[in-house]
Amino acid sequence: MNALLNNYFGIIKKFLPDKPKGTAVGIDIGLNSCKLVEIKKENNEYELVSWAIESSRKSGIAEAIKTLIAQLRNPPNTIYTAVFGKGTLIRYIDMPRMLIDDLRNSFSIEADKYFPFSQDQIYTDCYILDGDKKSKQMAVMASAAKKEMIDQRMQLISSLGYQADFIGLNPAALVNALNFSLEKEDEGKDQTVALLDIGESVSTFIIIVNKSPRFTRDIFVGGADFTKRISNTLGISLEEAEKLKCQPAKRVSEVKAACESTLMNIVQELRLSIDYFSTEKSKEVDKLLVTGGGSLLEGIVDVLGDNLEMQVERWDPLKALGVSKGIDVDDLNKKALNLGVAFGLALYEYN
Repeated sequence: MNALLNNYFGIIKKFLPDKPKGTAVGIDIGLNSCKLVEIKKENNEYELVSWAIESSRKSGIAEAIKTLIAQLRNPPNTIYTAVFGKGTLIRYIDMPRMLIDDLRNSFSIEADKYFPFSQDQIYTDCYILDGDKKSKQMAVMASAAKKEMIDQRMQLISSLGYQADFIGLNPAALVNALNFSLEKEDEGKDQTVALLDIGESVSTFIIIVNKSPRFTRDIFVGGADFTKRISNTLGISLEEAEKLKCQPAKRVSEVKAACESTLMNIVQELRLSIDYFSTEKSKEVDKLLVTGGGSLLEGIVDVLGDNLEMQVERWDPLKALGVSKGIDVDDLNKKALNLGVAFGLALYEYN
């Protein structure tokens, strides 16, 4: 099965009627760690059942995933996961209105017009973003991922004994999670909201208009770059630098100085993206939400807000989610910003 053709976008969620289900598991496979989120749905209410983060630096990805799954009370049949970074692309295109089947047939022939990859090297899919059938034009989100990336990920999951008929893209999972939060908090309507997920090696920037994505790009700077800068500047180990990054205590000024140039690189990329979007779409971004492990850097919200001259907030992707008994809420709150992609992936079970 074409892994990208299994409705992985799930951008504007239309939840199916309730039916008996087990839990759903999403696993975000990062550069140095894997994050797991397990949720369940009962009577249209969602609840966090369990979560975990496991380093893959020494053991490797397969062993990290095994360790995560071993912690589950009832291992799932299907694991929802995704790919990201170089080798994946998302494009937003205005096209003549047509049915989705006709669009996919057309797109499968003309995909090389939109992506800098040979057509035999990629899986592609497309999604109609607006439902205004009266308009002659329609907004389309088109995606591509190199077959090698998808096939390797499917083989990995299959080798662990789980179904691997679903591989998504990180940005789509993030939009899934963000729209869940906006709907629960009755926000997002008539708003243009930007989201910056600062991952370990890649930061994902998304702009959504009325809960529908209209701009996506990867910025190849992440939390690991902050950690390296702190380590090199202060002459400490990467492990010490990682702890200091989030809890600098009396060394906050040293940490800020060490990370300044890296953070300003992100600011510059964001400014270029926001200016481009505002010019192309004649829309101003109302606010920027930041999440991901890198967003725990001390002072990052103020630096982004001051330099971009807009409202900036940290976004907890699990804030609108109920929590099962037995979960250490204090521990969860310290790590929740890392779990957006995994949560968005788990939501696909109920879409």
